[in-house]
Amino acid sequence: MKNTENTIIPEREIAQLSEVIKAMSHPLRYKIICLLGRGEMSMQNLVKAIDTSHSNASQHLALLQDSGLILVRKAASRVYYRIRDQRTLRLLEISHRVLA
Repeated sequence: MKNTENTIIPEREIAQLSEVIKAMSHPLRYKIICLLGRGEMSMQNLVKAIDTSHSNASQHLALLQDSGLILVRKAASRVYYRIRDQRTLRLLEISHRVLA
């Protein structure tokens, strides 16, 4: 699709938004984002909370990090995750209101 005067959102922004929505579209990743909306969590606590393997959680967290939705902090031998931008939580809230 060409960028024309009729395009509401610039193509670059459409592509970015599409990637973010795609990253959040998996139920486990959606759950991770909801949990992180409560505050920073360690990998260990996330694995327990989402009831999956460390390996599976790592894959989903890497995708969320690559999409720019979460940030990672390492402290000694622990890894902590948090939401990068609080607007992500607003997007979840709005989607829940629309679809629930």
